[in-house]
Amino acid sequence: MAERQEGMRRPQQARSQDSAAKVLDAALEILGGRGPKALTIAAVSEVSGVSNGSIYHRFTDRRNLLVAAQDHFLARIEDAWLCRTAPVWDTDNRETLLLRLIEAFSEVFTENRLVFQAFMLSGYDDARLRARGAASTRRAAREFSALLVERFGTTPQAADTAYRILWGQAVSAALFADEEVTALRVGERDRRGHMVRALQAVLGA
Repeated sequence: MAERQEGMRRPQQARSQDSAAKVLDAALEILGGRGPKALTIAAVSEVSGVSNGSIYHRFTDRRNLLVAAQDHFLARIEDAWLCRTAPVWDTDNRETLLLRLIEAFSEVFTENRLVFQAFMLSGYDDARLRARGAASTRRAAREFSALLVERFGTTPQAADTAYRILWGQAVSAALFADEEVTALRVGERDRRGHMVRALQAVLGA
């Protein structure tokens, strides 16, 4: 019984963690719906149902709240990447594997495009936000590049370039509407086919 109790959260600790999660989820909802300028303690309090005083007590100010929200968001995105891509590596056909990787990257970024935009805009002039975002991207790059090297028998440099192509395409789609990038209309199926062939060339597949 004692062992079970040690692994359980105390009620006050559980309430505090639940309250923090509500605040951070509310912050992401505001960022994704109204943009970074709309993120205020008062707005987060209204959406989350957590009092202004409690938010200030836990996060001190708007900037610390924004940093915590970014950590919360990136952890969620990293989990989404893992869930979406983990089954992909068991695919026998390399062309299918690359196509599914492209789809997974595109889906994760597109589903969260407005929040990505908000953090990219906020992080441009904020060294702390920028550093946290860069650390997350570098970690993903290391993991994906290592898997590409293992699966395709390519060089780390080629795998890194392939990752940059995947990441760059996904970020481009998250930041810009298709017509804002080029005037040429290309179907999504055709574009992904072109991406697969580009990655195959880079990886020597």
